[in-house]
Amino acid sequence: MVPEYPWEGKCVEAPSVVQFGEWMYMFYAGAYNNNPQQIGVAKSKDGIHWEKMSNKPFLSNGDRDTWNYCESGHPHIFRAPGGKTFLFFQGNDDYGKSWLLSNKRVWWHEGIPSLRK
Repeated sequence: MVPEYPWEGKCVEAPSVVQFGEWMYMFYAGAYNNNPQQIGVAKSKDGIHWEKMSNKPFLSNGDRDTWNYCESGHPHIFRAPGGKTFLFFQGNDDYGKSWLLSNKRVWWHEGIPSLRK
């Protein structure tokens, strides 16, 4: 994959993949660290050809004066025993002098991930 959208900056990196049925879903970081880095999602049936699911970030960086203002990046999608999925990611508000880790529950409806039920 290559960067296509303004929020992806000059790179896409840090992929993490989860499979549901015949589809694989890749959560990836767009842009370099603190540029700001944000998270997108792509899907594939073969793991080689990926289709981005949106031209907007799945998870954006935060607003000014929030803990993830400089980035929400380096995603990892985790499927827990029992089937719930969580998106782990790092963020900071000081251009990389510190790092905070967080996670959000990912909900699925007809093959489309969402951060809201």
